[in-house]
Amino acid sequence: MDATRFEIIFIMGLMAFGARVLPQILFVGRKFPEAWDRFLRYLSYALICSIIAVTIFMSSARFETQAAPRRGLALAVTIAVAHFTKSAVTGMLIGTLVILGLSWVG
Repeated sequence: MDATRFEIIFIMGLMAFGARVLPQILFVGRKFPEAWDRFLRYLSYALICSIIAVTIFMSSARFETQAAPRRGLALAVTIAVAHFTKSAVTGMLIGTLVILGLSWVG
Protein backbone atom coordinates (compact mmCIF):
# COMPACT_ATOMS: atom_id res chain seq x y z
CA MET A 1 0.00 0.00 0.00
CA ASP A 2 1.19 3.47 -0.73
CA ALA A 3 1.65 6.27 1.81
CA THR A 4 -1.55 8.05 0.77
CA ARG A 5 -3.70 5.06 1.70
CA PHE A 6 -1.99 4.81 5.09
CA GLU A 7 -2.60 8.52 5.66
CA ILE A 8 -6.29 8.16 4.80
CA ILE A 9 -6.68 5.15 7.10
CA PHE A 10 -4.84 6.95 9.91
CA ILE A 11 -6.98 10.09 9.56
CA MET A 12 -10.20 8.04 9.46
CA GLY A 13 -9.03 6.17 12.56
CA LEU A 14 -8.38 9.45 14.36
CA MET A 15 -11.84 10.68 13.36
CA ALA A 16 -13.44 7.49 14.72
CA PHE A 17 -11.48 7.88 17.94
CA GLY A 18 -12.43 11.56 18.18
CA ALA A 19 -16.11 10.78 17.62
CA ARG A 20 -16.00 8.47 20.65
CA VAL A 21 -13.76 10.51 22.94
CA LEU A 22 -14.86 14.09 22.30
CA PRO A 23 -18.41 13.73 23.67
CA GLN A 24 -17.04 12.00 26.78
CA ILE A 25 -14.63 14.87 27.38
CA LEU A 26 -17.20 17.60 26.72
CA PHE A 27 -19.95 16.03 28.80
CA VAL A 28 -18.00 14.84 31.86
CA GLY A 29 -20.34 13.91 34.70
CA ARG A 30 -23.47 13.87 32.55
CA LYS A 31 -25.32 10.78 31.45
CA PHE A 32 -25.91 10.28 27.73
CA PRO A 33 -29.41 9.46 26.58
CA GLU A 34 -29.66 5.80 25.51
CA ALA A 35 -30.10 6.75 21.82
CA TRP A 36 -26.89 8.84 21.81
CA ASP A 37 -24.98 6.14 23.63
CA ARG A 38 -26.06 3.55 21.06
CA PHE A 39 -25.24 5.95 18.20
CA LEU A 40 -21.75 6.65 19.49
CA ARG A 41 -21.11 2.98 20.23
CA TYR A 42 -21.89 1.90 16.68
CA LEU A 43 -20.41 4.94 14.93
CA SER A 44 -16.86 3.73 15.43
CA TYR A 45 -17.80 0.29 14.05
CA ALA A 46 -19.36 1.94 10.99
CA LEU A 47 -16.24 4.01 10.37
CA ILE A 48 -13.99 0.98 10.72
CA CYS A 49 -16.22 -0.92 8.26
CA SER A 50 -15.85 1.91 5.75
CA ILE A 51 -12.06 1.69 6.03
CA ILE A 52 -12.16 -2.08 5.60
CA ALA A 53 -14.54 -1.92 2.61
CA VAL A 54 -12.28 0.51 0.77
CA THR A 55 -9.24 -1.65 1.51
CA ILE A 56 -10.96 -4.89 0.50
CA PHE A 57 -12.53 -3.87 -2.79
CA MET A 58 -10.24 -1.12 -4.10
CA SER A 59 -6.69 -1.24 -5.38
CA SER A 60 -4.88 1.76 -6.88
CA ALA A 61 -8.16 3.71 -7.04
CA ARG A 62 -9.82 0.94 -9.05
CA PHE A 63 -12.55 -1.49 -8.14
CA GLU A 64 -11.20 -5.05 -8.41
CA THR A 65 -13.99 -6.86 -10.24
CA GLN A 66 -12.18 -10.20 -10.45
CA ALA A 67 -11.65 -10.52 -6.70
CA ALA A 68 -14.90 -8.86 -5.57
CA PRO A 69 -17.04 -12.04 -5.31
CA ARG A 70 -14.49 -13.86 -3.14
CA ARG A 71 -13.89 -10.82 -1.00
CA GLY A 72 -17.62 -10.20 -0.67
CA LEU A 73 -18.10 -13.77 0.52
CA ALA A 74 -15.31 -13.35 3.07
CA LEU A 75 -16.89 -10.09 4.24
CA ALA A 76 -20.30 -11.77 4.66
CA VAL A 77 -18.73 -14.63 6.65
CA THR A 78 -16.88 -12.09 8.80
CA ILE A 79 -20.07 -10.19 9.59
CA ALA A 80 -21.99 -13.38 10.36
CA VAL A 81 -19.29 -14.75 12.67
CA ALA A 82 -18.90 -11.40 14.44
CA HIS A 83 -22.66 -11.16 14.92
CA PHE A 84 -23.18 -14.67 16.25
CA THR A 85 -20.09 -14.73 18.49
CA LYS A 86 -20.55 -11.08 19.57
CA SER A 87 -16.82 -10.64 19.01
CA ALA A 88 -15.47 -8.36 16.29
CA VAL A 89 -11.98 -9.79 16.73
CA THR A 90 -13.19 -13.36 16.17
CA GLY A 91 -15.04 -12.22 13.07
CA MET A 92 -11.96 -10.49 11.70
CA LEU A 93 -9.76 -13.52 12.34
CA ILE A 94 -12.19 -15.91 10.66
CA GLY A 95 -12.68 -13.47 7.77
CA THR A 96 -8.93 -13.24 7.31
CA LEU A 97 -8.65 -17.02 7.22
CA VAL A 98 -11.52 -17.24 4.71
CA ILE A 99 -9.99 -14.66 2.37
CA LEU A 100 -6.59 -16.33 2.61
CA GLY A 101 -8.14 -19.71 1.87
CA LEU A 102 -10.16 -18.37 -1.05
CA SER A 103 -7.15 -16.60 -2.58
CA TRP A 104 -5.02 -19.72 -2.15
CA VAL A 105 -7.64 -21.88 -3.90
CA GLY A 106 -8.48 -19.31 -6.61
